Amino acid sequence: MKIIEQFLCGKEGNLSTCEDGLIIGKHLIAVLDGVTSKGIHLWNGKTSGFHAKEVLSDYLRQDVEKQSAIELMRNLDRILHDNIESAENLVSEDYPRAVIIIYNDFYKEVWSYGDCQCRINEDIYTHSKKIDELNADLRAFYLEYLISQGADIKELEQNDLGRKGIQRNLIMQFEFENKLGYFGYPVLNGMGIEESMIKCYSVTEGDTVILASDGYPVLRKTLKECENELDYIRQNDPMCFRLFRSTKGIKQGNASFDDRAFCKFIV
Repeated sequence: MKIIEQFLCGKEGNLSTCEDGLIIGKHLIAVLDGVTSKGIHLWNGKTSGFHAKEVLSDYLRQDVEKQSAIELMRNLDRILHDNIESAENLVSEDYPRAVIIIYNDFYKEVWSYGDCQCRINEDIYTHSKKIDELNADLRAFYLEYLISQGADIKELEQNDLGRKGIQRNLIMQFEFENKLGYFGYPVLNGMGIEESMIKCYSVTEGDTVILASDGYPVLRKTLKECENELDYIRQNDPMCFRLFRSTKGIKQGNASFDDRAFCKFIV
């Protein structure tokens, strides 16, 4: 593996709160995205998404490259399960959750579980979730309605009533984790994986591969192009409900709407 570009940045501009992770080992490259917390429980003073990213990163730094995709995803999920079991008075919203995409050089395969993205030569795989598209559209609907009724967009940037409008949906969607069906989606949550939701892509020597979290609206060929797309949205649609619909916008003072991780390499 020859690393071309790598980048990790928290949405707050601070890696100490960044819920994305980037692991580059001798035979394995992984991008992790800790799921934004919906609960109030803190894990050693950190959010559940940050905690999930940290404990799974620690495991991936071990010699795990000879595990199959199913074995590895099961083991990653089991780590989260053990953390949940050792905690007290948790509700589902507090569970540490993460999604992941991995390149395993031993198998010459990319493995995805969740909505991290990859680009293999010219082919892009976003792994986007139907339930996110629904909530992003609904948030945009709320915001457009409020604006049509005279709400000031600058005030909405400070108090995102669209996000508050879908808050109940964001809790309800837990019911569809790792379940087959139109709204079902994969996520490591400590409660067992759905093996059929693991995506696998074979690559060959000389292929150019990009792994990234969903913090990039469009996965272009280079980091600069990806950042340029993000800058355009930041300048023209900071609430992320017109040019790029998301379940959350860019909070004032933040660098982006989400953390982002990026790694480009040649097999």
